[in-house]
Amino acid sequence: MKKLLKIFPLLLLTILLIGCSGNTTKKDVTTITNTTTLKSSTTVKNTDYHSVHTSYNIMVGTTLETTVHVFESEVDGPTVFIVGGTHGDELAGWNAALYLVDRANFRGKVIIIPRLNKLGCDLRQRYPGISDGGMYEGTKYQDLNRSFPGDANGNITLRLAYAIQLEVEKYNPDYIVDLHESRSASTEANKYVGNSLLYSTGDSHLICDDLIEIFNANFLEEGDRPFISDGPGTPGSFNDYFGSTLGYPEFTIETNRELYLEKRIMQQVTILDILFDYIMEN
Repeated sequence: MKKLLKIFPLLLLTILLIGCSGNTTKKDVTTITNTTTLKSSTTVKNTDYHSVHTSYNIMVGTTLETTVHVFESEVDGPTVFIVGGTHGDELAGWNAALYLVDRANFRGKVIIIPRLNKLGCDLRQRYPGISDGGMYEGTKYQDLNRSFPGDANGNITLRLAYAIQLEVEKYNPDYIVDLHESRSASTEANKYVGNSLLYSTGDSHLICDDLIEIFNANFLEEGDRPFISDGPGTPGSFNDYFGSTLGYPEFTIETNRELYLEKRIMQQVTILDILFDYIMEN
């Protein structure tokens, strides 16, 4: 395995970081308003490429309306479908996705839905109404990551899951990545999955192990817990449906919310950039 040993310049991320707590509190709120330096030691070979950026909305006119960003490069490459914000309280995932949208330089075709569950992201909740049986302002919601493949005639969350299925079918990607977080690092003594990369199919398991080897060998900081592989995802989840059921090579990045927010975003972006380089070289 070829190691990525170069050091990438400081990445500029447009965020205002309030507090360093990994807990889901008001201190862990990110707003896209100011410029903060996000340190990342990843090699990003795609920074010299120009991508044509288009966007459109799905679930138009509903409380779950959200934006799909499509980047088509002048350089050939695979099609990668990335989603963040399936759970609105997992801030690092959807902020990493928003950062990629702002960076906008890819090879091949990249589709990004940065805030899949936009209302949940706005509320910083796993899903709207989570503390009230799923009821929020008179509408019933549920956990989006237990709702796939969705239902065109179901409740609003099931309709969103179905709309996402249509988007994936439209682009038929070579790889799919779902950006998540967990409350703690994965250990034998707990049920958490932080500091892990979840795979879906046999092929994605092999790639997953390679990505983890590269990240752990080159990008861990002193005292960091190494990333591990796990999978597949829970039934009804994005990972399980698109990976295990439909057979797409699907990866779910799970960072550890006990770490400070900027570090978690950096880890998400770094692993994504390792994946971009890996799939272009293999």
